[in-house]
Amino acid sequence: MRNRLTILLMAVVFVGTGCNRTWKPSVSSRPATEAIVVEHQTEGTHRTLRVDGPVWYQLTGSDLVVLDDLGRQISWLELARPGTAAAGNDMEIAGDSMAVLLGEEEVIVLDLADPWRPDVLERVDARTIGVWPESLAVLDDTFVAMGQGTARTLDGDVVARSEGGVITSVVDHDGRLLYVSDRRIHRRAGNAYLGTASLLKPATAHRYLPTGALLFARHERTGSLVGFLGPDCREIDAEVWTAGVPGRVHTLEQREGRVLAASDEGVFVFGMTPDGLARMWSWPRPGMEAADWIDEDRLAVAGSFGRGVVQIGAADPVATAAGWTPVPAGLVRAMSDGDAIIAESGDGFWSYRVGRDPERIPPPETPIEPPRTDAAVLGWSIDIDEDGTAILSSPSGQQHLQPPGDGRFRCVAATDEAFWLGHDHGILVVMFGSGDEDADRVDVRRLGVLIDGPVICIEPLMLGGGVAYAATHAGFGVVREVYQASSQAQRPGTR
Repeated sequence: MRNRLTILLMAVVFVGTGCNRTWKPSVSSRPATEAIVVEHQTEGTHRTLRVDGPVWYQLTGSDLVVLDDLGRQISWLELARPGTAAAGNDMEIAGDSMAVLLGEEEVIVLDLADPWRPDVLERVDARTIGVWPESLAVLDDTFVAMGQGTARTLDGDVVARSEGGVITSVVDHDGRLLYVSDRRIHRRAGNAYLGTASLLKPATAHRYLPTGALLFARHERTGSLVGFLGPDCREIDAEVWTAGVPGRVHTLEQREGRVLAASDEGVFVFGMTPDGLARMWSWPRPGMEAADWIDEDRLAVAGSFGRGVVQIGAADPVATAAGWTPVPAGLVRAMSDGDAIIAESGDGFWSYRVGRDPERIPPPETPIEPPRTDAAVLGWSIDIDEDGTAILSSPSGQQHLQPPGDGRFRCVAATDEAFWLGHDHGILVVMFGSGDEDADRVDVRRLGVLIDGPVICIEPLMLGGGVAYAATHAGFGVVREVYQASSQAQRPGTR
C-alpha cells in the first residue's frame, strides 16, 4: 500500500482526449456531486483489543468501543468520520494514555484519565513519525511505531533500524534493546543476531522459568510455534517449552503460570508445569483477531464473528459466553434480491435493508450470484478484468483504472451519471455525466471513501444519490452523494 489510501479521499480529475464532438454527454439538472460520504454502517470485524483491569477496549472499524468485564458497552468513541480512515489495527496502553493505529497512516493518542470515556489528545500522521507504521509497542512508557526498516517514537526519534525488513517487536531486556525483523532477533548494540522469533515479549517471572526468560511466537509455513526463550534468546527446550498452534499467531499474553496465544485459527491456553508447556484448552475459531485475559477463568475474544467473554474450558464457548455480540462480518458472498442485500459469512446468512440493523436469515432458496464486474450507461462502459483492474471505455477511447492501495476492484454498479466500483479498501466512484455540451473534452471525476473491505457487492439506491454495500470486514452500509448546492454536508450517522 505504498501509494497509501489517502488517494481515495481526494477528488481527482482526469480528462479524456480526442472526444468526438458529435457525441453529447447528458447534462444533469441537479447540482454536481461534491463528495460521497458513508451515511450508515453496521458493526463489522472486531480487531485488536486490550483488557486493562475492569475495562475492555475494543477496535472495530475506525471506532473504539469501551466495555466492562462482562462485555457490556459503556461508551463508543468515533476516532474518525466513517469513510475517511482505514480500520484500527493495533493499540497499546502506557500509563494513563493509549495509542491507536488507524491503517498505516495515523496514530491517535488518547487520554485515559477517565478510563471508561477516553478523550483524543493528539493525532500523529506517518510523515511526522517517519515510517508507515504497521504495529505499535511500548518502550519505557513511550509509544513506538514499527514499520519497514525502522522503529520510531511518535516524535520521529529512531529506536531501532533493520536491514530493510519490517520490525515486529522491540523489547527492553535487562538493559539490552532487542528488536525482531524477518523472524530474527537482534540486539541493537552492534546489531548482533541472537535467535529467531516473529513476536517477542519479556516473560513474567515464574518458578519454572530461568531469570530473564522471553515469551515468543514464530510464524512457520504450516502454523506457528509459541514458547519461551532463555536470556540468550535461544529456546529453553524445544521439546517441552515450545508448542505448535495452527494459524498465524497475532496475540501472545502470559498470566502468571498460563500462556494465551491467539491466531487466525482460534485461541489456545497453555499451562506451565515442571515438565514444560501443557495445552489446557483450545477453541478452534476461524476469523479470530484478538484475545486477552479478563481473569484466570475468562477471556475477551474478538474477530469476524464479533466479540464476547468466553469461559476457559467451555465445551461450547458461544453458548456459555457473556456479552456475546455477533456481527455481519467475514462476508464471502453477497447480492441484492431486490428488497435487501443478502450475504453469506462463515457463521451463516445475513439480510440488510437500507438503514436498518442486519438480521440473520436461513439460507436463501436462490444461490448467491457472483458479483457484477461490468456495467454500461450513456455510451460509457466499464469492465473489471481478472487482475482486478478496471477498463473504462467512452466515446473518446479507453482508460485503465488502477485500484487504490495496491488492491483489486471486486464489483461495479452503474447509476445515472456514475460507475461505483468496490475494491479491497473501499468504494471508488467515477462520475462522468455533468459535462458541458459545447466542450471539446469531457471531464471525469473520481471520488472515494474508505471501507474495511473488500467491498463485494454494491446496489444503487432506489431513490438515487447513492448505493448500499456489503464488505467482507465492514459488514453493510450506505454511501450517499453530497451535492455542491448543499450548504453543509451532513455529518454521517454511524449506526
